[in-house]
Amino acid sequence: MRQTLAIFLDAYRELNSKKLFWISLAISLVVVIALALPTQLDRGIAVFGAKLEGMPFALVGSKAISASAFYKFLYSWFGINLWLGWGATILALVSTASMIPDLVSSGSIELTLAKPLGRLRLFLTKYTAGLLFVALQAGVFALGAIAIIGFRSGVWDARPLFIVPIMAMFFSFLHCISVLVGLLTRSTLMSLIAVIIMWLGFWAIGSVENIFLAQRTDAQGQVTQLEDQQKTFRTALDLLQQQIDRTTPTPTTAPQDKPNTDVATPTVPAAAATEEPSVGTDKPNGQPARRPGARRSTSTLLDTGKRMLSAATDTDPDSLKVRKQKLQAQIDALDTQIAARGEDLASTVKWHGRLYAVYSCVPKTGETKDLFQRWVIDKSDWDGFLKMLSDISDSGGRPDPQDALNKRPLWWVLGTSFAFEGLILGIACWIFCRRDF
Repeated sequence: MRQTLAIFLDAYRELNSKKLFWISLAISLVVVIALALPTQLDRGIAVFGAKLEGMPFALVGSKAISASAFYKFLYSWFGINLWLGWGATILALVSTASMIPDLVSSGSIELTLAKPLGRLRLFLTKYTAGLLFVALQAGVFALGAIAIIGFRSGVWDARPLFIVPIMAMFFSFLHCISVLVGLLTRSTLMSLIAVIIMWLGFWAIGSVENIFLAQRTDAQGQVTQLEDQQKTFRTALDLLQQQIDRTTPTPTTAPQDKPNTDVATPTVPAAAATEEPSVGTDKPNGQPARRPGARRSTSTLLDTGKRMLSAATDTDPDSLKVRKQKLQAQIDALDTQIAARGEDLASTVKWHGRLYAVYSCVPKTGETKDLFQRWVIDKSDWDGFLKMLSDISDSGGRPDPQDALNKRPLWWVLGTSFAFEGLILGIACWIFCRRDF
């Protein structure tokens, strides 16, 4: 145990002697302070007195997200994704790429192996000590973020300390490649070039997979919307057919017996049939006679009511049949659209499945950094942001690809990444233990 602690102390002294370590630490402090300068407004932000309002700044205003979520978002997007995820990581790779080549170089390894320390423990201790660079940088950044978020928003939350394990895991996925190449080539430059190429490859595979995932999610949402719309139209078509069946007159059979024509039918004179009783006279049934024009106005009101009722219920069989034809045409058009979208979805699913299989074999560097948002930022703080984003994007209620990324299980994001790291590190350990230095 004392030998292990001595190696860690030696690694810290080595980092302490490098200017890049202190340069990176100073930049981390500058980034922490710089991200505390923006002030949140109702529909935008203000920086050095300059107000930035309107889209897209309204998405991070106080009407959309809380103050704590605003500063957590700044430290997540700019601090972790841009600075720690790229700038500090590159400086850390440059600083640690020479650890293994210097260890196995002539004259150094013999002195180290002469100590009562096994090769495997020596290698793993040296490997773990290389993670100190990023761990210390992330620790300083996390403490600064907690202080700034607390003072600026009034919410003191210790969860930004998750930055330390997240960035340590993120860097370890790259550090193992640097260690293996450095052990094989004993060259710091080759180690650095190899890890940067592999890192860009991981990023490219992840970006393309995320693009296909977004296309797949959008295509599935479109197909679901079209199917729901078609289902609604088919229900309306069934109801319309029932209405047509009710309004269409059924044919009646002719009477078998002929009417008796011998009985005389009393006829009413035309003048008597059309003549209205004069004012003050009684009708045959004993009711008082209406005033002149009363029957005409009542008939007009009844006709108007019937026309309004007919227009409202649309019980005309011919009109109903026209509507049925139009509705059937819309359903047929939806069938064509669903078939076309289905073919696109099948093609997207096939290609996304292949990319997903490849992506499952490599470290998830991007999604590992995104764990900060999943673990630290509360979803309730983003309700207004998500609502405003859905309003301006006009997604029509389709699922968000980011939700699909957030729902990916943790065992897949970190488990497959650690499996890759374990494979690379296992090969490096085997070579280190078996090689005759």
